[in-house]
Amino acid sequence: METTKESSPQPMTAIRYICFGLSLVGLAISVYLTIAHFTSSSILACPNTGTINCAKVTTSAQSYFLKVPVAIWGFVYYLYLSLINSPAGFRNPRLRTLRLVSLIAGITFVLWLISAELLIINSICLWCTSVHLVTMLLFGAVIYDYFSPVPGQEDLK
Repeated sequence: METTKESSPQPMTAIRYICFGLSLVGLAISVYLTIAHFTSSSILACPNTGTINCAKVTTSAQSYFLKVPVAIWGFVYYLYLSLINSPAGFRNPRLRTLRLVSLIAGITFVLWLISAELLIINSICLWCTSVHLVTMLLFGAVIYDYFSPVPGQEDLK
């Protein structure tokens, strides 16, 4: 019986630990943004005047998607990513393609959010930017992992 990268148990590698760590960082930031959304945007450690204005971004019409705060979407998304990018998640070969598709969806949403900040709101939120950066780094790491040979399984077809 042939074993493929898609069907065999997946060992943890440095890039996979990076994926897990980035997922946890994204989760922590999204928890902070969710708390700020439901309490007061004034708790955001960010200037609120000029181009950098977290309060303006997090209270804009674009801070909602399908009538749900983007902060909630971020929290749920990063909770999900923390699970599928955990060591247990990486051991499950069935999550490999789902992980890639999830990050493609995430980076697409991030690009929309960045364009909304720059073109519609005309302000940037530093906390949102940090989540965007984490998502971009995670996207790159997942793509790298997806196309990299798994140690010990390089010769498997």
